[in-house]
Amino acid sequence: MNIEPLLICVLAPAAILLLVFAVVILPRRIRMERRARELLTQHPGAEQTSVYLELHSTFVGAKQREIDAKIAEMQPQGWTFLKAAEASPLRTLRSWGGGVTLHFIRT
Repeated sequence: MNIEPLLICVLAPAAILLLVFAVVILPRRIRMERRARELLTQHPGAEQTSVYLELHSTFVGAKQREIDAKIAEMQPQGWTFLKAAEASPLRTLRSWGGGVTLHFIRT
């Protein structure tokens, strides 16, 4: 029995996923955290709020539009988008598209 082809079939997708995480997702997350820290240091006493947003779509593009719409809705009220965080699984369990917690500061 030749096990090398089986190992290649199993390890190749795992390596591709790891590469995508390291090249795309991780740097984006680091930039978002750095931006949030910079905003907080610029405005140390700023009022903060968090808003849970239940997402109705399962598609990435539609989810991003929902998030962008909520951010645009909060801007006229004086809120500046700080960062997005994954919502608790207990909170997103009932939602088809999941949910996200958006963090804002008022400058």
